[in-house]
Amino acid sequence: MLMKDILNVFQFDWAMSPAMAEQKPEKLKNKTILISGHETALALSYTIMCLNDKLKLNAKVLLCSDEDDFERKIHPSALERGDLVYTDINYIDDIKAKIDIVIHTGLCGAKVEKSFETFKNETASAKAVLDVALAKKVKKVLLLSDSRVYGKGENKYRAFAEMEAGFASNDDFTVNLLRTIENMFAEKAEKLNTAVLRPGVILGAGSGIYNGLEDVFKAVAEGKEKALYSTENKISFIYMTDVFNSLYYLYKKDLKGVYNARGENSTVSTGTLCAMLHDIFGSDVKIKMTEQGAFEGSELNCGKIKFEGFSPSIDLSTALELSVMSYKGEDVSDFRFAHEHMGRLNAIQQVLMAYLLEVDKICKKHNITWYLGGGTLLGAARHHGFIPWDDDVDIMMLREDYDKFLEVAPAELPEGMILQDPKKDKTYNYAYAKLRITDTIFATDFSKNHKGMNNGFAFDIFCHDKTANSKLGQKIHSKLTLFWLACVFNKWNHRKADNGNKFQSVITDFCKTIFPLRFSTRMLLFTLEMFKHKKKARFLYDGMGYSVHKGGFDKTFLDNEIRLDFCGYKMPVPEKYREYLTNHYGDYMELAPLSTRIMGHDITLSDLNKYAGFQISNKEIRNKGY
Repeated sequence: MLMKDILNVFQFDWAMSPAMAEQKPEKLKNKTILISGHETALALSYTIMCLNDKLKLNAKVLLCSDEDDFERKIHPSALERGDLVYTDINYIDDIKAKIDIVIHTGLCGAKVEKSFETFKNETASAKAVLDVALAKKVKKVLLLSDSRVYGKGENKYRAFAEMEAGFASNDDFTVNLLRTIENMFAEKAEKLNTAVLRPGVILGAGSGIYNGLEDVFKAVAEGKEKALYSTENKISFIYMTDVFNSLYYLYKKDLKGVYNARGENSTVSTGTLCAMLHDIFGSDVKIKMTEQGAFEGSELNCGKIKFEGFSPSIDLSTALELSVMSYKGEDVSDFRFAHEHMGRLNAIQQVLMAYLLEVDKICKKHNITWYLGGGTLLGAARHHGFIPWDDDVDIMMLREDYDKFLEVAPAELPEGMILQDPKKDKTYNYAYAKLRITDTIFATDFSKNHKGMNNGFAFDIFCHDKTANSKLGQKIHSKLTLFWLACVFNKWNHRKADNGNKFQSVITDFCKTIFPLRFSTRMLLFTLEMFKHKKKARFLYDGMGYSVHKGGFDKTFLDNEIRLDFCGYKMPVPEKYREYLTNHYGDYMELAPLSTRIMGHDITLSDLNKYAGFQISNKEIRNKGY
């Protein structure tokens, strides 16, 4: 059984999100991983199992715990899969399999019962794990510690770096136990390749991890009153997705020593956290701040792991919204984050829809065949409109129609819309053409650096070109396209090439340096059309899009047009749109993990200008066959 059928949608989100990252954790392929601890250990195990489903890693998890009846916490169907084996911590000496990685989570994300029995069990578990790692000559050992190891800070402005410590009284049980376990691993550091990660307070909807806030999240979801301790010091938080991502980064880079980890913009006092919840959920937040009680956690300085190149992906606002939504019990199939585009997204989609109708009118007039493409086609098939969190339009054409559209569009486009054509516009070096709505601003983190280029709301126009009939020919065509794409993109954006292969990256950087940008752009466009005049071509390829590496797909996928409902209008799609989408996306009806349902572009500046609050209301439009 697949993990998406075992976990709820919020658990599946943090477990699957690492597979959706740009740098996928493929170094875990065929590895056997011993994971020990409590709820955090189970969450990490589920994450690796989800990666097996998505990336075919064939990794095996050996999960162990000293907790009585821990096996009952594991979903029975997960145990039946074969890639997870549970063993009581007292019997891990009996493991016969070769172990590649050890991850001991210990008390990280666990509520600590302050007793001699806890101290004895936790130190015994740490010793058992270390003994197995030594006996098996494990290549990498990762200890997931806890920010509570620092104790209390001197003042409210103190953020702990890795080599620092706060004040801890002799009877501070949790601090002493965490430090004892870290010292046990430090003693074996010379014999074991060890790294220690100290995450902030872990949030993970549905994970069962202790963070002191779950009752607050539940109260907000139900609109009930709840008290929350008002901290003087700030606390660093991290979402479960970034716990795995930072751990994997330590493994991937073979880093040693101690590292802190927190989420993006995720260090706040509990008072600020309460205000953030109010900004998201409004009057449903009935939290009363109190001076009675305590809240465990520290403010972390995470410059060390950042210096090594790691960046978290989930900010606190996103983590809080997911955490509360997991208690609401609502349908989340169309869920999108409240803060997307600062509340502008509905208006943006209305503006795009109005101009999409204008594009269709031009194509009808000039007998040009076009289709919804990319995420817009995916939205038509799955949502009968825009993907709820999408912020642009993708359309696609074959080469003959694409060239014809670029020829007629400048004279036919309505007022307020322009065409960007890489063959004619020296400020524009994308492989594909774009339509822009001129009285708006939609500058991405990339495009903001090119101030001479119009940055209005965008329509991406992709052309699917002919490619070779043989697999070898398709591979060569794709590789050439990717090479020139890298030359253009990296030269245009003043970046070093990095495609995962050092030799290829060096060659690309050399060529990028010696070739002028416009020359590389022309070579890219020439490469796209290499098979333009091939008479018996049976395949097309996505040379301008994200699926270029997949090679060719059946030319008949784009042979005939039908019309699907899209935001209440009939828009053209390929008759074989199901086959096309399956080729490009796999199971295209499967929704993206919740935390990845963020606007498709990293927007630095967005402005609706005169379109603020725009709604399509022209009845004549609705009567033109839509």
